[in-house]
Amino acid sequence: MRNGFNPARILVLGFFAVIGVGTALLLSPMAAHEEVSFLEALFTAVSATTITGLVVVDTAQTWTIFGLAVILIMIQIGGLGFMSVITVFFFMMHKKIGLSQRLLVMQTMSLHDMQGVVKLIKHVLIGTIMFQTVGAIVLFARFAPSYGIRRAFGLSVFHAVSAFCNAGFDLMVDNSLTAYFGDRIITIVIAALVFIGGLGFFVWEDIWRNRKFRRLHIHSKLVLISSFWLVLVSGLFYFFAERQNMATFGGMAALDTFLAILFQTVMPRSGGLIMVEQGHLRDVSQAFTTLLMLIGGSAGSTAGGIKNVTVLILALSAISSLRGRTKLFVFGRTIPTTQVLNALSIASLVLMLWICGAIIIAFAQPELPFSAVLFETASAIATCGLSIGITAYLTSFSQAVLILLMLFGRLGIMTLGMAVFFNRNKLEKTKYPDTWVIVG
Repeated sequence: MRNGFNPARILVLGFFAVIGVGTALLLSPMAAHEEVSFLEALFTAVSATTITGLVVVDTAQTWTIFGLAVILIMIQIGGLGFMSVITVFFFMMHKKIGLSQRLLVMQTMSLHDMQGVVKLIKHVLIGTIMFQTVGAIVLFARFAPSYGIRRAFGLSVFHAVSAFCNAGFDLMVDNSLTAYFGDRIITIVIAALVFIGGLGFFVWEDIWRNRKFRRLHIHSKLVLISSFWLVLVSGLFYFFAERQNMATFGGMAALDTFLAILFQTVMPRSGGLIMVEQGHLRDVSQAFTTLLMLIGGSAGSTAGGIKNVTVLILALSAISSLRGRTKLFVFGRTIPTTQVLNALSIASLVLMLWICGAIIIAFAQPELPFSAVLFETASAIATCGLSIGITAYLTSFSQAVLILLMLFGRLGIMTLGMAVFFNRNKLEKTKYPDTWVIVG
């Protein structure tokens, strides 16, 4: 802080360092079967580190085992946050976690205070290893008969990590799981890993400690309620919108339809893996999926987007205003006005960047359908990874726009803003009289 490096700047610089090293490694001859360009390596490194999943080259066919290992490491670092990974090395070397490290971890995980940060990190690492291991074992049992032990091991580990980190990368043909459409085991395991990863580290800890819903922290209650309603409403929407679409969910058995729709409702949280080609969805379903991607998962999780609690706070605030209330009350507590303003700022900035990015790409490539551009840019800013299939065909300029959107989406607009603009020597010291303007 004395040298002008606030926590936000350190996080941003550390993130860029991971991307830089990852790009250099992917450019090395042993990382790819064929020569890749700098932009292709950079795009892949950014997509992996921001746990987005958009790709410009076929993941399975382009990268060697070494290249895939680099991508997997970047996914894990991006999912947990590089400060969490650094903390692991502190544990291994039996070094004390200092105040500055605790502050950085707090910012990485969107926590309110530093109390119990070290214990939370330990539980996050244990939980991450446990969920990914269980997921990998089940997937291995499913893949082994088809691919053999060696390849099945690699596939199961890669997909378990990718799903849990909401990364959207896979090693199947055409970068999709469409070949396993209707496979109940893979559908359930992948959807469960994505959903658990998108709940948030604080919510895990809270559930583990308190066990009962009424004893949970207000944030955890809001996450669980919003997640439940998003899945329920989304499932009903996809059922009625796509039930007669033979290219998606039409003509399937009842249980298979339920599981396929469940998978589709979970993936826009930031999962990015697909069993149904998104281009085969009806236009209204594509628009709805775009909305779900922008909402995303929970704060302090592996998911991106505006975040479900942020959207819920804005909705409750709007209802409260319509009732003539000046304060927002939730579960017998008052949500501070500053948090409502932060939620409004985040949502407004994300939507603004999304629209601006789409307009820029549309101007650069007017031959593309604007609805497809909106879908792709929403996937980038929300670090989701779902795609209509146009990313690989974009120009270098348009791909650079997606890179910027992915960075904004993962690092967080507020974090980037503090990293660039915050100056503790120029805090508000001047007060002005209140005024009144016409709103609405």
